Amino acid sequence: MKAKRLSDVQQLDIITTLPQAIIETILCLLPIEEAARTSILSKEWRYKWTKIPNLVFDQFSTVKISNEEKELSLYDQTQPHFYKAARKNKDTRCTLFRAIHQVLLQRQGPILEFTLTMSTLQTPFEIDQVILHLSRNHTVKKLTLDFYDPYSYYLLLPVLPWRHLTDLNIISCVVNHKPIFNGFGSLTSLSLNYVTISRGTLMHLLYNCPSLKSLCLRIYADHLPGDENPSIMELFKCLPVVEDLTTWGDFTLLLVQASVPEELPTSLIHLKYCTIDKMCFFDGYGLPFLLVLIKCSPNLTKIKLEVNCKSVSRILLF
Repeated sequence: MKAKRLSDVQQLDIITTLPQAIIETILCLLPIEEAARTSILSKEWRYKWTKIPNLVFDQFSTVKISNEEKELSLYDQTQPHFYKAARKNKDTRCTLFRAIHQVLLQRQGPILEFTLTMSTLQTPFEIDQVILHLSRNHTVKKLTLDFYDPYSYYLLLPVLPWRHLTDLNIISCVVNHKPIFNGFGSLTSLSLNYVTISRGTLMHLLYNCPSLKSLCLRIYADHLPGDENPSIMELFKCLPVVEDLTTWGDFTLLLVQASVPEELPTSLIHLKYCTIDKMCFFDGYGLPFLLVLIKCSPNLTKIKLEVNCKSVSRILLF
């Protein structure tokens, strides 16, 4: 009878008999802390979670924190409860880093995708250590870093796992490079959102990513320090194989201020999709940039424009 019950239990455990690839897919859909809890199911499940290739760490989901504490700790330093919330926020960051180190130490497989979302106040060293570990020990292909505050963390490009990186998404930090930085030869998708980056560093980065097929630049003009204004010609030379381009009107202003040539030696022959947010046609730069872009993109199939509110209001006056 006991042997029969054991046989019935084994037949009911259908998930364990699934191929490892399917099990990894299921575990990747779970938050990392829930995936780790599957280790208590049985001996067979004890180390399965350590082999999932995609890791996501979010300070405000991996470590529980209320919305009120999140808002106070990140933005509002005038509230009476700010310092209490700030201490709570610091505790959650410490807990998050302990969780990250525990997961990395128990890894039994490669990490192909890594996402880190957190506030970075007083924790730059810990973040550097995590990135260095990934760079030295794993062939990360997709990396997402979201730090909430564009001035709170200085990201040095050379420390990233650049050799195998194909997708890079950076949100809210200061991006910098050193002369030794040789670029991302395998990078096909780059997204820079709400970052602070000098114009020289940006052009150096784009120039050293020759395989880019998708580029997103959502950067405010005042977050692009520097005296030099890159030209449209210089930008297009950096994007020989780009297929999908997204940018803001602020960035197009910098390009047009330099010069608008009638003909460009480099055409965006691979460009198929283009999105320009916060576009303005009344400041003298929106239309020239758009005309040059269309003229140099013979295979462009879809263009999406989000018009600046000032443009809309002025259009309605006519």
